[in-house]
Amino acid sequence: MHFPFRSKAKNKTENKIDRIVNRIEELNQTIQQLSLNQPGPKYHGTPLNPQTSQSAFRPTPASSEPTPSDPSFIGESPPYSSKPEYEGESSLFAHAVFATKFLQNSVSNNSSSEVALEMTSVLNALRGVIDAQKQQSDTVDNLYPHALPLPPGTSLRKLPMPSTEKALACLRMAQGGFMQTHQVPSADVSEDSTPIQILWLMDLQTIPQFTTHFIKVCSPGPVTEADLIIFYLGLYWLFCECANAVEDENLKQEYNEQGIICRGSLETVLSRLPFHMPATLEHVLAMCMASLYCIQRCKPSAAWNFICAASNLSQSLGFHSSMMLDQETTEIKSQKTRLFWCIYTTEKMLALRIGRSSTIRENDITVPSMSPEVLNDPFFSHSFFSQAFPIWIGMSTLQGRVYDEIYSPASLAQPASVRTARARALAAETKRLMEVEDDLQVKCKDQVARKLGDVLSQLCFRSERVTSLSMLTLIYRSIPPDKPGASVFCDECIATARRAVREHEKCVEIFTSTEIQSNYFLLYVNWTLLQSPFIPFIVLFCHMIETSDSSDLSCLRDLVQTLEMVTEPSQYSMCQKQLSIFKALYDVAVKYFRVRAAATPEGMLDTRGTGSAGYGTPNPKLPSSVPQMGAFDQGVANGSGMLPLSSSGQPLDAVQGQIPMFGSRTNQFEPGEFDMGIDQPSAELATWFYANHHMMRMMEDP
Repeated sequence: MHFPFRSKAKNKTENKIDRIVNRIEELNQTIQQLSLNQPGPKYHGTPLNPQTSQSAFRPTPASSEPTPSDPSFIGESPPYSSKPEYEGESSLFAHAVFATKFLQNSVSNNSSSEVALEMTSVLNALRGVIDAQKQQSDTVDNLYPHALPLPPGTSLRKLPMPSTEKALACLRMAQGGFMQTHQVPSADVSEDSTPIQILWLMDLQTIPQFTTHFIKVCSPGPVTEADLIIFYLGLYWLFCECANAVEDENLKQEYNEQGIICRGSLETVLSRLPFHMPATLEHVLAMCMASLYCIQRCKPSAAWNFICAASNLSQSLGFHSSMMLDQETTEIKSQKTRLFWCIYTTEKMLALRIGRSSTIRENDITVPSMSPEVLNDPFFSHSFFSQAFPIWIGMSTLQGRVYDEIYSPASLAQPASVRTARARALAAETKRLMEVEDDLQVKCKDQVARKLGDVLSQLCFRSERVTSLSMLTLIYRSIPPDKPGASVFCDECIATARRAVREHEKCVEIFTSTEIQSNYFLLYVNWTLLQSPFIPFIVLFCHMIETSDSSDLSCLRDLVQTLEMVTEPSQYSMCQKQLSIFKALYDVAVKYFRVRAAATPEGMLDTRGTGSAGYGTPNPKLPSSVPQMGAFDQGVANGSGMLPLSSSGQPLDAVQGQIPMFGSRTNQFEPGEFDMGIDQPSAELATWFYANHHMMRMMEDP
């Protein structure tokens, strides 16, 4: 009697199940259709074949998004800006903010109301410069302003390529088939090498190894993103060096134009790199080269990302292990060793510059250093470079130790006596390496001059000394003065900072030669002044304020004029942020001394520090083509402030709250920020160092 009812219920249930199945099928079909219409993932290292169909090449969302350079796509993609990244205690921001607060406290403690009143607007303007720089967000698009628009589904193989004929001509120049007229030929084949060969790829690759990538990319067939980076960036550097070497203006212009083509295609590839990369030798090399390119473009954060990728990949492949390299051929072993040490030196420098712990630990390294046997290259073996490489590696090791033993949070938690002992040991080791470098310079001076020319060889030696003295200044900065309360800096710190500035002046004198001035000045600024960064400037600034002695003001003026020199051409505008910060500090120092001299002339120890002719006098050490600093801006002279104010017009909170008060010596940390029992001197050093890491972020070129 209940059977018909159960049968009907069963039929209804089956019908519901059928409808559910049908809907699932419809949903599956919809999903499949959507998956066909949407771009799929692109794996780094997948060969990019120009003959591949569009359906086979599916770019990532990042690669399919239009670039800002194409006006037709403006406003289609939502703007993206990254928040300021954490940068540790050895970057430049803390130095500048510390100097600002240093001056503010000096003004506040001054008994003259006229000084305080006159300087208020200037100090607010200085904070405005820092605020304005800090508010300029670093977007993804800003990293690669020369990237080209790439339509969806278009292969990177379709990017513009330079002239093969001109590229081959430059390769012949790099191989030694071209010699500048001022060089004297030598009977030794290795001595006939031009500066192009040395300054182009250095220890990254040999010319035959690069030629292999050149042929691969220029020939039909699949290539990887790593191949394209090596190809475009290698040729970009090559065209730049050849343009510097030739004297014919038409040929120089042609090489520069070819370099621009390579730069645009290179940044297009870099802007579309996926997250995951295979561990191959080519990808390690490409990431290392990309990091060096970002350093040249004054983008330390992007450079850090690339060098970390290179470091991780190289260690995954065992570049740091002698046991792994013993299984390779002699040529591959030499190439991997040279590449690893290039990554090592670059990574250690960047880690200290932006205040991060190194990704390479000394205890893991068993690969031999850069000896002539390891180099296995007649160009580098048994020469100055084979003997200089160990010194450079040693300096890089010290850079890593400076952060780990002095400025890392764990070190700042140690008693000041422990940190001082470490700093003394690091300073002694740094000076020992500098002495070894001096002996090597005397020994190989003629040899290097034959390879690079007299002018460039002098620049290399002196710029290396500027970098070493800047690091030594940073080491001495952590040592408290002998007499507490007398000064913030110890005597060695002040003396070393002055030596660094004097060495910088000697480098500037080298650029009075029109032959070298335009070609290598930007290289000097990026790799020497901004690499450390140039901490002696801040040290001397603070020392002048606390002692009311303006005798060092002319040295700081010369540094500002150096940056003005390099930011004048539009292609060098990347250094404009550095100039704005250093010039702001210099301008307020000049204003401070003028106002104080007018208020209490008997209290000034020396007001002639701006030079024998005073502020605004052209610097005789700079070439006549350098734009000289004029008279002090009328806006500052009348107290209205020449520099841009923040939107609120109020002092920056970060400046007010993060820097130790001069004279009061109080712990300025917020509650709970450092709850590890840190002592007062350590708190001051940590505060100065902590704020410093923001400077490199805000000084990056947008």
